[in-house]
Amino acid sequence: MDDRGFTLVELLATMAVLAVLMLLAIPNVIGVVQNNKNKTYIEDAKKLVTLAEYKINSEPSVKPSAGKSVCFYMEYLDLSKELDEPPNGGKYDRTRSYVYVSNSNGELKYKVQLIENKNGSFMGLGETSNSDLFEDNATSKIKSSVATSTCRCTGACHYKDRYDNPKNTSP
Repeated sequence: MDDRGFTLVELLATMAVLAVLMLLAIPNVIGVVQNNKNKTYIEDAKKLVTLAEYKINSEPSVKPSAGKSVCFYMEYLDLSKELDEPPNGGKYDRTRSYVYVSNSNGELKYKVQLIENKNGSFMGLGETSNSDLFEDNATSKIKSSVATSTCRCTGACHYKDRYDNPKNTSP
């Protein structure tokens, strides 16, 4: 046999092996990419809760009294717009994303809702407790279609314009 090249059978066999490898690898790669996007939502939600905690610790006047609750909307907490790049290429809805803080006998409890708006479709994290963000299955709470809710605080709701809008009406 000559050393002039590969036979047609050898080339077809190589292409078949490569096709099988691609069929096995592509779903795994897509799964890894989607899991990383979901982890980004969780990490951004944790950042939003941390911003609310910082706000309460630095401005005690915004802390809810016993039996009361407050809402901190994303537009109020994230003034530096650090959270401006959601994972699916849309924009975080800064008027639907919030941290709800309730005071139950002196213990502060946090819930967060983080919504991304992409072409009128809402995706992300519906209202979830802070402790759930640290569970192993936290990424399973991310939904491609989220029914958004408004924060139901019994105290003040904090929006970007809260100093200009003393009634704190919904944005």
